[in-house]
Amino acid sequence: MTIAKRAIIILGAILLGVMTPMSVVLAQDTPMTDAQINQIKSSCVGAKTIMAQLHANDALLRVNRGQMYESMTTKLMSRFDDRVDSNHLNSKYLVSVDQDYNDALTSFRNDYQVYEESLSSALKIDCTKEPVSFYDAVADARTKRAQVHNDVVKLNQDIDQYKSTFESFVTGLLNFTGNSN
Repeated sequence: MTIAKRAIIILGAILLGVMTPMSVVLAQDTPMTDAQINQIKSSCVGAKTIMAQLHANDALLRVNRGQMYESMTTKLMSRFDDRVDSNHLNSKYLVSVDQDYNDALTSFRNDYQVYEESLSSALKIDCTKEPVSFYDAVADARTKRAQVHNDVVKLNQDIDQYKSTFESFVTGLLNFTGNSN
């Protein structure tokens, strides 16, 4: 494998989170060797192509996931919570999980915006002239992308928690009314 192909794979792996900071020396922590700088320079075009594709794919994924997450809260959780409350039933546990979910959704939106700006900034760097800055920008974007991933995990956990809370609510309601259907 050529040095250029290896550098592209390493940069892609860093951005995608496959490689950790422990497996790749970060430029801001340890001075980069001339060989590493040359690898970045020689693989610049390929790395930027991969990053541009990732940027486009992530934008589409963000829109699709964002719409799904929005629908979960506006069309399902909040409406159901309001309905439960309007029927004078105890909705405090459902509302609590719904609020946690909305907080996580706000974090997702904000963190994605920060990630997108970071990735865009990295794409604007001329990696043939500023390889160390480019590498650092890619590492920064990778860290921010990992935070977006954590936000998605949290949203999915909150969805599971809402489902569990909903099931407990229905079970309690059925036991209270004496229905077992």
